[in-house]
Amino acid sequence: MKKLFNAACITILSLSPAFALAVGDVVIKDPKSDADTLKEIIGLVTDWIVLLVGGIAVLFIIWGGILYVTSSGNKDRAEQAKQTLTYAVLGLIVIVLAKVILSLAVGLPTSLGITN
Repeated sequence: MKKLFNAACITILSLSPAFALAVGDVVIKDPKSDADTLKEIIGLVTDWIVLLVGGIAVLFIIWGGILYVTSSGNKDRAEQAKQTLTYAVLGLIVIVLAKVILSLAVGLPTSLGITN
């Protein structure tokens, strides 16, 4: 259990600069203003969800790699690591495709010439 805790701490500490740099320019808008459109709100919410779920998927990829490296010839543990890696990569693919499909769906009315 102590090894797991140490590995988790090292992973989180090594990724914290990446998370800090990934934030980029954060703009806080006045929630009472009527300037925000539904399209902007949907975009903001989906960006945060993709960032959160993508970060979790990356952590699972790291965890699967740690499991695979520490399997020490144990076939069951190596198979569990392969499954973890497979599902995490599939999760990342689904996240990216969902974002692309949503972006296309939101931009479709504009590209078809349908405006307010």
